[in-house]
Amino acid sequence: MIANITKGKKAVGALVYDFGPGRRDEHVNPRIVAGNVTGTPLQVARAIDHTARWRPEIAAPIWRCSLSLPDEDGILRDAQWADIADKFIAEMGFAGAPWVAVRHGDDHIHLTVSRVDWAGQLLTDRWDYRRARTAADALEEEHGLVRARDRFRAEGPQVRNNELEASRRRRPDAAVPPEREELRCIVREVRDASCGLGRAAFESGLADAGVRFRANVASTGRMNGYSFTLDGLVDGAGEQVWWPASKVAKDLRWAALAPVLGDDRPPAEPADTRQAAALATSTTTGPEHQDHDVDQEDVAEFVRRAVQLLDDGRAERDGQAQGDVLPADHPALSTDPARRLLAQWQLRQQGQQPPADPAPAPATVPAWTDKRRRPYGRLGAKALVARLAAEEKSAAAVRQAQAAAEAQVRTWDAVATGAVRGEHVRRLHQLRAAVEAAAPHLADVQRHMQTALDAESAADVRRAAWREAEDLKRRTRFELWRLGTTRKEQEAAARQAGDDVERLVRTAAEARSAASAAAEAARTASSLRDPEAEAARLTEQWPQLLREAERQDQDAGRLHREHHRRQAATAAKNAATAQARVDKLRQEHELRRTMPEGQRTAENKARSAAAARVGSTTTAKKAGQARRRGHQPPGQQPPHLRQPPPGPKGPSQGR
Repeated sequence: MIANITKGKKAVGALVYDFGPGRRDEHVNPRIVAGNVTGTPLQVARAIDHTARWRPEIAAPIWRCSLSLPDEDGILRDAQWADIADKFIAEMGFAGAPWVAVRHGDDHIHLTVSRVDWAGQLLTDRWDYRRARTAADALEEEHGLVRARDRFRAEGPQVRNNELEASRRRRPDAAVPPEREELRCIVREVRDASCGLGRAAFESGLADAGVRFRANVASTGRMNGYSFTLDGLVDGAGEQVWWPASKVAKDLRWAALAPVLGDDRPPAEPADTRQAAALATSTTTGPEHQDHDVDQEDVAEFVRRAVQLLDDGRAERDGQAQGDVLPADHPALSTDPARRLLAQWQLRQQGQQPPADPAPAPATVPAWTDKRRRPYGRLGAKALVARLAAEEKSAAAVRQAQAAAEAQVRTWDAVATGAVRGEHVRRLHQLRAAVEAAAPHLADVQRHMQTALDAESAADVRRAAWREAEDLKRRTRFELWRLGTTRKEQEAAARQAGDDVERLVRTAAEARSAASAAAEAARTASSLRDPEAEAARLTEQWPQLLREAERQDQDAGRLHREHHRRQAATAAKNAATAQARVDKLRQEHELRRTMPEGQRTAENKARSAAAARVGSTTTAKKAGQARRRGHQPPGQQPPHLRQPPPGPKGPSQGR
């Protein structure tokens, strides 16, 4: 998997390209396969750009990355690409920002991310290429994809442009590869032909193939490898150019070449070592040995130590040319540990006690001026104690901040997973509780309003009866006789109907007043402006409202969880740094406590003298600055500070 990263200013242009025909009409069925922004492509792009505009000082807030696969991996499903995109974004640390993944082909997807998260925090893109490579390697391992490191692993150091141009200048008419690639092929062929035959056959094959070589053998006789060149391989000054085997190909290094040639045996025992062993053996088996009771194990131990010390000091002796005769008082002989050890053994053979080895020198204390080993060595005793207390207090505060951030991470993780109610769900339940508190008052409102409506309906009926009675009492006696009634009866019916209308109107008004009082009581009990409307909305849409509140809480939980995770990581890093300072200060304090008294006194005097010198230098500098800033007597002031001469009109004329 290859991750190709680019950066830009606008997400709209990126999404337009993703959903367009492409540069070569290669975009087929473009579609969104993953992301945390929903909507049409333009809506998604505008949402990403909206968060990016919160940080106008960032020149390129849009982070783009294409993840592509080779043909060997086949065609992945959209669900698998979605899982890859989610985990890749999480590994890059961009999960808290708006992002989208678009697929418009079989072998790759495009990721468009805003580096400004939902909370307005800028997400770092530092080392994003390295982090992307690490994330891609992990995804290749998880999904069983072809490893990019294996596909693009070079068989040897690559030939760069400048080397290629130099090769063409040296051989302009030859249609051959650069000299280093030619060396790589020839040396490998000779190595394969000399497999198991040793160095002699390998070097003979190189000579037959026209390759010049140098064996890099150390002064101890150890073989370190080869350097190769060809005839005509020279630099601009005409000097021969030699390529070490590791620069030609990694598999031509001596560590890899020796097992192939069958020449990986350890180097022969040096002659000095054999001579020391022979001398010890002859000493223990000579005639003198028969007169003294010598333990063979002691002999073997002395010989072993002699050989070891001789090998350790070989570099000193190898400085002289082989075959030179050294004088008896040469330092190489007087300081030879093997010679000294054998001399001690000879004294024991003669019955004498060899002198004891000098006692090892005590471990030296690093100088207080060594900033690398004693970074706080310049502090005085009191200043060191005060600094240690301050750093311990600072480290405790940083650890407390880290613990608080980790507690916030756990809290918001519970909200993100739905284990704990979030703010939106709590508000919804609080609204429901408020509506339930107002429910009795709302029932009173409905009851009083129903009473008012019934009274008003009855009043309308009685008004109709009153109008009818009023109409009949105005008719003639003959008409009333024909209707079977009299004027007195109609007058009584009209009075009764009028009284009923007044009573019913009064009842309706009282009921409406009671309903208004009950509505006010409902608003007071629930603290809602319109509890009746809220009650109706909760009754009709409670499942949908609850799901939406849970989704909002989980989104907010994920966002805050990532934010506090970054804070916790920063606090952990700061805590480690603070603890390292505390450890250094404690080491300095313990070192001063355990060092010899004389050295501690000398260091204290040196610190005091250094502090006095620094103080005197600072005082002198400040005094010099004061003199330069214009405190000279009037007669010694510079010309540009003196009073200017009067103008042409005189000192008292004009302004």
